[in-house]
Amino acid sequence: MKDFILKKCEQKMLQLDLQLFADGDGGGGDGGSGDGNAEPISFANQSELDSFVDKRVAKSLETAQSKWKTEQQEAIEAAKSEAAKMAQMTAEEKAQMAEKKKQEAEEERLADITRRELRLEAFETLTEKNLPKELIDAVVLTDAESCKKSIEGLETAFRSAVEAGVNERLAASANTPPANSSNGKIDSIGSKAAKAANERTAPKTNLWS
Repeated sequence: MKDFILKKCEQKMLQLDLQLFADGDGGGGDGGSGDGNAEPISFANQSELDSFVDKRVAKSLETAQSKWKTEQQEAIEAAKSEAAKMAQMTAEEKAQMAEKKKQEAEEERLADITRRELRLEAFETLTEKNLPKELIDAVVLTDAESCKKSIEGLETAFRSAVEAGVNERLAASANTPPANSSNGKIDSIGSKAAKAANERTAPKTNLWS
């Protein structure tokens, strides 16, 4: 357990920027004003850096262990309370409680099976609709009807978002003048067609008349 927590803490520490480590001091160091304008931490050598990281990991480990001990103590107290309650029950009450727990366990087992089956079906539906598979995490997997409705809602939202993004890009490109444009304006397709029609129907000027 200790090695597992330590490994997780080390991985987390490596992902953070050193400046974020300093923010965790809460201004407890010398000259800490708490205004968020502290200078970035620097280290003279690798040894100082290793010492700094070790202290942070040790602190994180201590916090995690304390939390784990608290949770374990709470679980023990809950078990004791349950045992005391059972001791005061009659045989019939014990049988009823045992049956209730059995039913709850069976319901949870069936619900888990349903979730897994609906998840597979949802994956297939998302694929058929050419929707990102990442949307599976937002699908409701309680029952078939809820699953279907949630996928429909996700599809509508996704299509709308894509359409909005496409429209924004088209608008941005329409407002961007081409490299060889002299006046910085872009003629629309309609204006180009109108200009061409005017040129065809305009009377030709006779230079000799």
